[in-house]
This record gives sequence, C-alpha cells and structure tokens, in this order.
Amino acid sequence: MKPRLRESEFGVPVGRRRDWIPVTTLAVPTVWMATADGLVCLDLIAVELAANGLRKGWKLTPDEARFTARFLLDRKVPYSVISQRVGASTDTLRSWFPGEIAPASAQLARPQARPQCGTRRGTRRGYRWHRARLEVPCTDCAEGNKAAERHYKEHGTYIGAPICTEAAA
Repeated sequence: MKPRLRESEFGVPVGRRRDWIPVTTLAVPTVWMATADGLVCLDLIAVELAANGLRKGWKLTPDEARFTARFLLDRKVPYSVISQRVGASTDTLRSWFPGEIAPASAQLARPQARPQCGTRRGTRRGYRWHRARLEVPCTDCAEGNKAAERHYKEHGTYIGAPICTEAAA
C-alpha cells in the first residue's frame, strides 16, 4: 500500500506550499549536533513542521526549540511569530539570544509609569477607575464625578456630562 502524503489545512501536501521554509534536504531526519553542553539529537522533521507553524498538540525538546528559534531568527521572522511557533515565551527567547530580541517599539523598551487615570482624567469614568483600584481619586476625577452627578440629577442621564475644566486644560 502506498503511503499517503499528509495534507495541511490548506489542502496542499505538507512541504509543497509556496511559503514553506525547508529545514533539511538530507535523507536522514535525525541529526546529532555538538553544542557547548554536549551532543544533542534534533528531529529535523519536528523542527521543519514547527518552523512552518504546524506544531499542534506536541512540543519540541528544548534543544529543538532553540535550534528552530535560531533558524527562524536568521530568516528575519518576527519574534512574536517565533515565540508562538516554537512554544517559548519572549523572555525565554531573550535569554537564548541576548540583544537580538528587541521590543516591538521604543516605547515598550523602557518601563513607563502608568498614567493614573489616562484619557479618563476629570470624568466620572476616571473617578470609577480610581475607586476600582481602591485608590483615593485625584482632585480632577473627584471634581469630574461631582459634575457628572449634578448633570445626572438635572437631566436624568450621565450622557453629555461635562468634563472637569481643570483636567481639560
């Protein structure tokens, strides 16, 4: 009986898709590789399937995951895609390849102080934001909440409540 080719979710046999990333052309699917920790055995079929996003229901060994991540980094695949395909967190990728995994933007690179109430400042929503975190509301949000309550008593709705003038300035 002739073995059937496995088909991907696109109906095209595995390895025949146009965007397929080939890992090996060797006839042997298992390779021994020397590392700083000693010899490791790599299943190149598993590496190839993971590199192409077909890793579902099984895991790579740590050595295979690192090899696959290096392989994909060399091909300029975004680290978020690598993380998902390999099954390793971004922190793990950063520990494997220090200096090569950069945040998506400069804003994410440095930790920033979280704005207290952000775009909600001086509104009833900002007041509720503080209260949900069991904080004392800032003066702008407290004033905004008072203005919203006055508006509610007058109109029967919070829609169209004014924003505190100090926060808007």
